[in-house]
Amino acid sequence: MPRLYALILSGGAGTRLWPLSRRDKPKQFLPLTGERTLLQDTVDRVVEVIPLERIFAVAPPEHRLLIHEQLPELRTDHVVIEPYPRGNAAAIGLAMAALHAFDPEAVVAILPSDHVIERRGKFREVLIAATAAAEAGKLVTLGIEPESADTGFGYIEAGDRLDLRTPLPVHAVKRFIEKPKRDVAEKMIAAGGHYWNAGMFVWRVSEILRAFDEHLPGSAKAIHSLADAVGTPRYEGVLAEVWEETDKTTIDYGILEKAQNVAVVPADIGWHDVGSWGRLAAIVQHTDNWSSDGHVAVSSGDNYAWAPGKLVALVGVEGLIVVDTPDALLVATKDHAEEVKEVVDRLRREEREELL
Repeated sequence: MPRLYALILSGGAGTRLWPLSRRDKPKQFLPLTGERTLLQDTVDRVVEVIPLERIFAVAPPEHRLLIHEQLPELRTDHVVIEPYPRGNAAAIGLAMAALHAFDPEAVVAILPSDHVIERRGKFREVLIAATAAAEAGKLVTLGIEPESADTGFGYIEAGDRLDLRTPLPVHAVKRFIEKPKRDVAEKMIAAGGHYWNAGMFVWRVSEILRAFDEHLPGSAKAIHSLADAVGTPRYEGVLAEVWEETDKTTIDYGILEKAQNVAVVPADIGWHDVGSWGRLAAIVQHTDNWSSDGHVAVSSGDNYAWAPGKLVALVGVEGLIVVDTPDALLVATKDHAEEVKEVVDRLRREEREELL
């Protein structure tokens, strides 16, 4: 795949993984599933398909040093910095300006930095099919084969199979569905042809820029100004001037839900979103009880404990999440793990900045 590039999305705060994930070092920079961090694991997975010189990242200013520390082999000019958050449509558009200046004919895979993919061989097959569809002018999304009627994800309904010469089926996208209620999700799963929207995309840079022109003209104007300034002394000044003009929205809502040339590749790749302690426990907990550095369990089951350097004793407890850090201790049930974000929101309201 000689024209395929990768853009790693490395923003986000990971507040549902507090107290380990913090503002200064959010979840993608942590070794949550092994010795490598989620960001490093993402790049390890990508370089099996795409050479390092064609990998870019987009991130906020506070992540620049972390990226260089964890990915010293990544070219410094391939780390695109968004001045402040405007939604992922603006961040992706900013990176598309850099990629267009680098290679106007590029096809690029947009990949979040906080996912786990267990079936790497299948992932490569999916990327090959998605790249072929992108070269045919499609804006391609990867649709994850759903394991359950999960209400924490958006869904993609696939339409007719497209007549493309690809190693895996590619379908037109019939519609996107926001995070549904339980009964709606169950009906979609029963009907088949519905996939989790994982936020992974493949497209020609020129094709997505045309979509920006049509659907997000404010962002498009900023992107074109930036593309003309990439690699010149004017770039930082232009970025500061036009960034506020970008549309504050997501790429899904701003473009993909409106465009007519959107396609989906069903992807059975062992995908996991490390979005909360409950989801992380489901990935790594292959025994009844799990802890980072050993445990003793008495009349206890289905517990997850992160307490490096400590033996965790579990007595008479079920379904707990325990996370021990030097300045904070989290104890939650798995059923309420998603609500950890509310703790962070309260700490922010109380201006307890040292804990954020």
